[in-house]
Amino acid sequence: MLKRLGLWAAPVLFVLVLFYWPLTKIVGLGLSGNWFEIYLADKTASAIWFTLWQAAVSMIICLLIGIPGAYVFYRKKFAGQKFLRALITVPLVLPTIVVAIVFSSFRAEHEIYRQIGLGFFADNSIYWIVAAHVFVNYSLIVRTLGGVWATMDNDTEEAAELAGAGRLRTFISITLPQLKPAIVSASALVFLFCSSSYGIILILGGGQVRSVETEIASAALQYLDLPKASALALLQTAITVLAFVISENLAKHPIGIEQVAESTHRPGLDKRDRPVAIVTGIVVIGLVTIPLILVVFKAFSFDGQLSLSNFANLAGRGDRDLLNISLGQATMNTLRNVAISASISVGLGSLVSYLLSRTHKTRKARISNRALDILFLMPIGISSVVLGFGYLVTFGDGPLPIRASWLVVPLVQSLMALPLVIRLIYPALISIGAEHREAAALAGANSRQTWWHIEAGIIRNVIFTAIGFALIASIGEFGAASLLAFGDQATLPTVLYALISRPGSTNFGMSMAVSAILIALTFVLVLSVSAQRPRHRPRGALKLPR
Repeated sequence: MLKRLGLWAAPVLFVLVLFYWPLTKIVGLGLSGNWFEIYLADKTASAIWFTLWQAAVSMIICLLIGIPGAYVFYRKKFAGQKFLRALITVPLVLPTIVVAIVFSSFRAEHEIYRQIGLGFFADNSIYWIVAAHVFVNYSLIVRTLGGVWATMDNDTEEAAELAGAGRLRTFISITLPQLKPAIVSASALVFLFCSSSYGIILILGGGQVRSVETEIASAALQYLDLPKASALALLQTAITVLAFVISENLAKHPIGIEQVAESTHRPGLDKRDRPVAIVTGIVVIGLVTIPLILVVFKAFSFDGQLSLSNFANLAGRGDRDLLNISLGQATMNTLRNVAISASISVGLGSLVSYLLSRTHKTRKARISNRALDILFLMPIGISSVVLGFGYLVTFGDGPLPIRASWLVVPLVQSLMALPLVIRLIYPALISIGAEHREAAALAGANSRQTWWHIEAGIIRNVIFTAIGFALIASIGEFGAASLLAFGDQATLPTVLYALISRPGSTNFGMSMAVSAILIALTFVLVLSVSAQRPRHRPRGALKLPR
């Protein structure tokens, strides 16, 4: 028991000091001011209302198109399935600044909308913000629901069909109740991601559309209005806590982003699957593929001709030497930060997952285990802008003055990636059951030997997947970096924002070139981790953590 408590010390101390301390500081600042009056101010109330309703609309659209996608990609089998799974996952892990650039570029090709009478759609930033949020979160719904759906037994559904129930009735009566925990968990995450969106609203909104996140950044950096920034950060935290409470009460247990293994039997698509296949095909082509291809095409376009000039210009600093550092230096900063943040998040995430997966027989132990799980899951719902602001007011001086250090950015990135790593590895450990550990214990192996020689080997590919996603998530972090990375410590996302927010064909072309490189890199990484095959096959249905 004492040894296990000792193992908990490092990850708990890490998250308490670097997450809950700054979060508590800004919550305290928010409560100490006239936060209610701040919320009622016209501009602030408008930003709050927009944040909530656009997140709800984006979540509903993601569910409506994501459920058919989960069925097609995880319940059926067809050629090119893994390739398309990787393709739809690219937006989820793509840097948010690149997503904003993708849709800014896509939006520029708006004449076709005016020609068909949809000019209002092209000119309204809100439509594009919602579209970008759906673009990003579509695969989160597909992967979360699909990972659970793929492990569900076919026998009950087949029996219902033999009894005369149609596909729709079978889905509503049998499948949907089993998917409910995954739907609730995925919906809560999508709502949180959309309500805490920063880069997408900042760029696509063009300063005319305001959200809670953009108001926090504006109040903290432009107007030095700490009471307002703190009050809004308090609200963002309250939204996160509320979403977690609702999710906990309805879902009852955490759901992994994607499970370890899939059912052995997956039939191919048939005629009855045409409606969902058509919907999924339209989404994959129209929502995912075309915007990505357009950015790649523009990266190779210069003065109306195909050219490599945009990539050659990456050696410079943009029009009128806009950038303080070269893209090469920003890339090195990003790679350094990513290596550190991924090492921390994967190391601590694996340890936390290992400790959470140990058998807990008493009710008190299970409650304690669930509380610790939520403790480490909370950072996924707090935006990096809120956390970056917390670092500005907490770590400027005192016992831990890390705000001025370049280490502050990788530390924030590791906190953002930590819940993602846990949500991948924890369900994988639970799914393999306790039989392997019991057999190893009978053979005389201690817990460390059991982990290294048995469990880590069984879920090796899941660990590789976690490493891949931790790397990708850290590469694209923009919110905290925009608040904390200055001067020669700028990262690729912050440099990209500087390029896209200033006029000039050279700046625009360079931003397209960097975006195309990041899209290609992200796709290769996602495809490589998606190609990993599980080394074991769980018996029966997946055991979900409780």
